Amino acid sequence: MSLIGEYPCTNVTPPTVLSFTTASISILISSVATVGNFLVLLTVIVDPIKNLRSPFIYFLANLALADLSVGLVVAPLSAIYHVSEGLKTHLHQQIGNYLYFPYFIACTTSLVCLIILATDRFVAISYPIAYVAWLDAIKSFLISGAVWIISAALSVIYFTVGLNIYRFVFANTAITVTFAVLLFTNIKIVRSFRAQVRQWDRLHDSSEENIAKKRALKWEKKMVKALVIVLGIFLACFLPSCVCIYIINLCSTCNCVFIHSIRDAQLLLVMINSGINPFVYACRMQNFREAFKVILSREKLKGQHRITRAVSEGGLPTATTEVANS
Repeated sequence: MSLIGEYPCTNVTPPTVLSFTTASISILISSVATVGNFLVLLTVIVDPIKNLRSPFIYFLANLALADLSVGLVVAPLSAIYHVSEGLKTHLHQQIGNYLYFPYFIACTTSLVCLIILATDRFVAISYPIAYVAWLDAIKSFLISGAVWIISAALSVIYFTVGLNIYRFVFANTAITVTFAVLLFTNIKIVRSFRAQVRQWDRLHDSSEENIAKKRALKWEKKMVKALVIVLGIFLACFLPSCVCIYIINLCSTCNCVFIHSIRDAQLLLVMINSGINPFVYACRMQNFREAFKVILSREKLKGQHRITRAVSEGGLPTATTEVANS
């Protein structure tokens, strides 16, 4: 019933409840991913406390941009696709390519960004002098731009081989390679941290230079913790997604209701990852938390100023004018 290269249930309509449920979840993901990732990008651009100017932060912003594209493009298209499917119209057959092409671009970009983030921390901790000397803002932007170009170029292959083959190859290459790189770099990072901590513990040096180094290491440790959580969430979303792809392609005894459910679950799991990432930054990284607070407090203050100005200009009734009018 299931063959690699062709979706096994193309001619079988999924249950209406399933289609509308997937559409509803897609709308929710769209809202969360759009707001959360927009806030991350706004925070990096505004940088109210002037401590979000580093290659690592720029790479995080690029990941947020990929996740924002899921919220603005992929999730809304998913909602339209599944509403059409639930209403038994043919619109979903026409917009399938418009859904999956940006979906694969966003997925590939997210995976490559995670690889870059992990590699960035590994190099910064293992080879700090070479890292500072070589990587600057311009190179960070060039690398980020190259990620999008490569992701778009790879996603074009989808039009040639079809959805099922590309999805299966994607699961066996992109996700596997990403997992291998993340595992390798995180093991190396942990070992490097332990070595540096042991070295400084032996020195017991209270000099100003060593105190500064310890502060820098503490800061690096916080960023790595945030990265590890992001990677953990990635595994929680992409590993089940991988299993879903294998079931779709290799299960010859599964009925179509189950296959359709697995198909929708696979799509939603990947999109959920884009909605969770920004909250990891806000919760785990102190500089992001502080910047968020400053931006939100400014907006609150602006709102209060607008109300005060409206009252003073007579735009809103005050207690005095209400008494006078009565």
